[in-house]
Amino acid sequence: MSKNIKNNVAYVINCINEISGKRPGKKVLQKIVFLIQEKGVDLNFEYGLHFYGPYSGGLDGETTFLNADGIIKLDCSGYSHLMSINDEVFYIESNNLTDKQKETICGLIYHFKDRTPAELELLTTALYAYNHLQNKTEDSIISGVQKIKGSKYSINQIRESLKEFSYFNKTLTKNN
Repeated sequence: MSKNIKNNVAYVINCINEISGKRPGKKVLQKIVFLIQEKGVDLNFEYGLHFYGPYSGGLDGETTFLNADGIIKLDCSGYSHLMSINDEVFYIESNNLTDKQKETICGLIYHFKDRTPAELELLTTALYAYNHLQNKTEDSIISGVQKIKGSKYSINQIRESLKEFSYFNKTLTKNN
């Protein structure tokens, strides 16, 4: 008999598993949760800037506890820590999320399910720059991403990521 667990991080991991058919690594989970929060569903994680873009120590700690409790399984055999739910023992539910919030989470995961970790890193870094810059022009955001990521992404790659801003109701102002 499965034990019911109400935990929003486990819920997101489970949704990623089911919608994409993939086990997210820690980097992908970090980026998806950041995007979920950008879409307006507050999962109560604070983000700062890290080597791979926006990062939440609280989210990393939560996955560590979920693993220690046996709720998620971590496969560390490759380059990434791939996560899945221990569904032989646990049944996962969200913790106080509305149906609309769950729909938003699932829709976002579906929208970004085929993106690579590097593409998610670029998008979340661009959104992070947007949120922390006074000047919201395309040139300003591109410059901000370049300051954060160096030459890792080309201007064209950054411009391409900015096309996703409308999904998050973010508007770029005209360049001066």
